[in-house]
Amino acid sequence: MLFSAHELKDLSIPYPLLIRRSLRKMDFERALGLCSELKNSQVILHDFFAESCTVLWSWVGEKMGEDVIEAMFRYVFHHAGRRQFFDAACADAPPHLSVILLARSWRAHSCYGAGDHPGRFSISEDDEKFTFQLAPCGSGLRLWRKGWYGHEAAGKLTETARSWTYQREQFPYYCIHCPFLNEILPYESDYGTLLWPVDPPKNPDDTCAWHIYKDRNRIPSSYYDRLGIKKKPVPRSRFYQPGRRYFSEQELQEMAQPITDRIMRHIGQGNAANAMRLCDEVEGEFLVLHDLYVNMLAATFTFIAEHTGEEGLGTALEKQFAHCIKNQLIDVVKAMPARNKIVFMARKVFGVDICNGAGRYGGSFLVEETEHKIVFRLSPCGSGGRLIRAGCYSPMPPLVALKEKTENRIICSASRRLPLPEPIIERTFPIMVHLFTQRKPVDQGKTKAGHAWSFSKAGVPYFCCQCGMVADRLRDSGLNIEPPKKKNDSCIWSFAKSAL
Repeated sequence: MLFSAHELKDLSIPYPLLIRRSLRKMDFERALGLCSELKNSQVILHDFFAESCTVLWSWVGEKMGEDVIEAMFRYVFHHAGRRQFFDAACADAPPHLSVILLARSWRAHSCYGAGDHPGRFSISEDDEKFTFQLAPCGSGLRLWRKGWYGHEAAGKLTETARSWTYQREQFPYYCIHCPFLNEILPYESDYGTLLWPVDPPKNPDDTCAWHIYKDRNRIPSSYYDRLGIKKKPVPRSRFYQPGRRYFSEQELQEMAQPITDRIMRHIGQGNAANAMRLCDEVEGEFLVLHDLYVNMLAATFTFIAEHTGEEGLGTALEKQFAHCIKNQLIDVVKAMPARNKIVFMARKVFGVDICNGAGRYGGSFLVEETEHKIVFRLSPCGSGGRLIRAGCYSPMPPLVALKEKTENRIICSASRRLPLPEPIIERTFPIMVHLFTQRKPVDQGKTKAGHAWSFSKAGVPYFCCQCGMVADRLRDSGLNIEPPKKKNDSCIWSFAKSAL
C-alpha cells in the first residue's frame, strides 16, 4: 500500500484545517510546514484557468475572426458577470469595503507569491481614490512575461485598435476581459458608470493599475473617452465623505501581503490565536476568483459550440489539452514517483479546486486505496460538479429568477434608503456580496452526440468535456474517469497503481 488510512484521510482535509489542528496541539513546526505547502499549492490550478482562458479566447479570434470577440465577451459576462457582479455593485456601500474585497481577490490572484514571475501588488489611498498597483498582476501580466504571446505561442495579440483594447493594437487577448468586466458592461448596466477603471500595461515589463473612486462621479472623463462612451452623472453615495481617509499605511500594506506569510509570522511569534483567525480568513479567499474562472470557461465552451458546432469545440479542446493540460500538468506529473503523483492530485488539483469546501454546493472529495488502484471520489468536484448541482445546464426556473430579482430590489433599496450605520454595513456587506457572487450561469450547453472527448456520450456538459479529453488521451495510462450520471452523483477518478 502506498498510503496509510490516516494519510489518505489527511489528503482530503483542506490545509487551513490541518494548520489549525497543528496549532491546537501547539505543534508549531508542523503548522509552519503546512503553511509552506499551502503557499505553493494554488498556483498550478490558478495558472491552468488563466492559461485556458488565453488559449480558448485566442482560438476564437484565430478561427472565427476578431470581429467575433466582442460578441463572445458579451455572452461570457452575461452569464459570468451580470448577475454575479453588476447586480451587486448597484448596492450603496462605503467605498473602502470594495477595497477590502478586491484586496482579497488580488491576494488570491497572486497565489501567495508562488510561481514564475510571481504576482504581487500594493495599495495606496488619496483623497479621491484607492489604487491597486499590480507588479505584475497574477494573471494577464504574468502570462505576458511567461511568453504566452511570443512567436508561435498559444496566446494571441489583437490585430487592430478597438474600444475594448483601450484603442491599442497588439493588446493581449486575456487582458481584453478587463475593459468588459471593469468598465464597458458595468457602464451599460444599472450601475451606470465604470466600476474599476484600469491603466493597463504597455508591455510585459510594465505594471497595471486598478482604481476605486470614492465618488464615482469623479472618475476622469479620459477613461470614458477611450471607450467612446459619454460620461453620465449618477446619484452620489450617501456614504461619501470628501477627503476622508479610510486606512493607515500599515493597514494597506497588511492587506497586500499573502495571508500565508502573515500566518507564519504569527506562528513564529507564538501567537496561535491570530494564526488560527487568519486560517479562517484564507478558507474562502480563492472562491470568488475560482468561480469567476469556472463560469467564464463554461460560457466560453458553450459559445464556441453554438458558433462552430461540436466539431469546433473538439478542436478547441484539443488545443487547450496540448498547451494547458499536457504541457503544464501531465508532463510534470509523469516525472514524479507514484506516491507523489497522488499527493499532487490531492493537494494541488482537487484540493485547490474545492476551495476548502467554501461556497454554494461546496466541493469535497475522498481518497481510497485498494490493492490495485487509487480512487478519488469527488462529491462534487469544485468546478464542473458544482455547476451541475447548481442546475447550470437548464434554463433558469421562474422561481429562481423571481428570487434573484427580489434580492436585487431589497438589497439595493435597503442600502440606499435605510439609515443603517456604517458598522452594520461593514458586517453585512461581505455576506451580501457572497450571495451574489455564488450565482451560477444558466442554460449552458451539453453534447448533442457522443465524442471521444465526451466519454463517448451525449448529454455531457461542455465544461466536463475537459476531463473527457483527459480520459481519452490517457486511456492507455491507467486512468479511468466516471463522470456523474445524475445531478447528485460523484465523479470518480481511478488510477491503476501498476501504471503509476
